[in-house]
Amino acid sequence: MKVPILIPNIFNHPFTYNSDLNLRVGDYVIVPFGKSELTGVVWDEFEKKTNKNFVIKKILKKLEVPSLKKSTIKFLNWFSEYNMIPKGMALKLLLLSNDAIEEISDEVYQQFKINIKKNKIELSKEQKNCLKKMNIANQKFRVHVLQGTTGSGKTMVYFEALKEIINKGFQGLILLPEIGLTGQFQNKFIEFFGFKPAVWHSGITKKNKEIIWSGIVNDKIKVVIGARSSLFLPFKKLGLIIVDEEHDQSYKQDEGVTYNARDMAISRASFENIPVNLITAVPSIETYDNIKKGKYSLAKLDQRYLNASLPNYEIINLNDSKLESQSWISKETIERVKRSSSVFFKQKRFFSSRVM
Repeated sequence: MKVPILIPNIFNHPFTYNSDLNLRVGDYVIVPFGKSELTGVVWDEFEKKTNKNFVIKKILKKLEVPSLKKSTIKFLNWFSEYNMIPKGMALKLLLLSNDAIEEISDEVYQQFKINIKKNKIELSKEQKNCLKKMNIANQKFRVHVLQGTTGSGKTMVYFEALKEIINKGFQGLILLPEIGLTGQFQNKFIEFFGFKPAVWHSGITKKNKEIIWSGIVNDKIKVVIGARSSLFLPFKKLGLIIVDEEHDQSYKQDEGVTYNARDMAISRASFENIPVNLITAVPSIETYDNIKKGKYSLAKLDQRYLNASLPNYEIINLNDSKLESQSWISKETIERVKRSSSVFFKQKRFFSSRVM
């Protein structure tokens, strides 16, 4: 039987192999390719017919890994065409390396075991209204924007939405624009939920990537907090995507395979037929335009949590200040920063001495 196999390389088409195995679209296999053996995926189309004669090689073995979902394959095909890259390179974003699908012991996943604690945090009336507008009970594709001023409690609102998704047995993905935000955010997540999420970005070790990849494809990890590349993980039962700070320009990948992770998150949610929520204090121009056109729904948090007051601010007119050479910051601004820094360090020393 002839089978189309896409390999994670620069080719824009699958290669045809022979096999006596019982294979279906999405299965992971090992195939000979040149002098190497590579991991590939049974694809949903054959390469275009050619008049040339080739010796068709045989698939070496099928890997005991849950098949890649057809919806994910369709997303990767679309991603390839939209971003003008070979399909094999799109697959490479998902596969990462051949080592990523080795068998992992179940004991490793105890650290990610779901154990949602009762949270003492009470949502405000405004937060509850925003949560209701998310309409998480309707498990179909839609783009919803949660806009709120800094300190309004946007995170708590979508944490509650995510909790509902997890309780239904689905997986969740929270995208963050910067790697540096994941550590602090992970602590906030653990404080709210009481269990550990998987953290995914380019800085984690190869071994941890193997563990998380396997945990995602086998539905043993329920929540991933990650940077752009986490969008391409092979979720088995993805139920919700959150794009925090959706306006941040860091979502744009400028090196290698170029894409905008915010836009690709919306597209993946569309192929998975699940909701995606964009979180922001000030929507991007593209998001604002889609809100105005009625393509995205919107909920707003106008008050800070517990009615906390906003910080005071003052506008400094640069026309009234002569800037130093090669400087774009006024003396007044620099003095205010120095003054604030001085107060901060004095308070820090005070608290340190009290602790001692």
